[in-house]
Amino acid sequence: MSFRFNCLALAFSLALATNLAQAACFADSPLTRPDDRYQAIDGSNGAEVKDSQTGLVWQRCMHGLQRDAAACSGNVTPQDWPTASKTVASAKPWRLPTQAELEGLIEKSCSKPALNSHWFGSGPMGWVWTASDMGSPDGSVVVNTESGLIANFTKKLPLYVRWVR
Repeated sequence: MSFRFNCLALAFSLALATNLAQAACFADSPLTRPDDRYQAIDGSNGAEVKDSQTGLVWQRCMHGLQRDAAACSGNVTPQDWPTASKTVASAKPWRLPTQAELEGLIEKSCSKPALNSHWFGSGPMGWVWTASDMGSPDGSVVVNTESGLIANFTKKLPLYVRWVR
């Protein structure tokens, strides 16, 4: 009897963990960043996506990852803010997004991830640098792409980077 109970408990735990890994969306709330808001950029092999409401073009993967036909792959290397700024400056016309621009990707009806999972759901989620500061030369605004939270972190921390143009 205890073996059967353990098997059922294990099955229940696995089902719960699987559901928790998927985006948690409010069932009665319409999506604020639906799939049809975005379109892949021709010639980018799916690596770039245009937001039809803002006109901004985004990398689908965190900087450092490569996009193949289906997903982001490779090893992302989080960067401190000065390194991220120098790296993107050498890749014109790409740049770090402002707080408002990065917040504009956040799906208000979902979390884990808080980004549109069809267009931006492949690869790591977490704190991402913006070009916005909060009046301090030592800090910059960051947005969490998993939860949608916004904070001000010291520029010395290694965080994720997503480019925009």
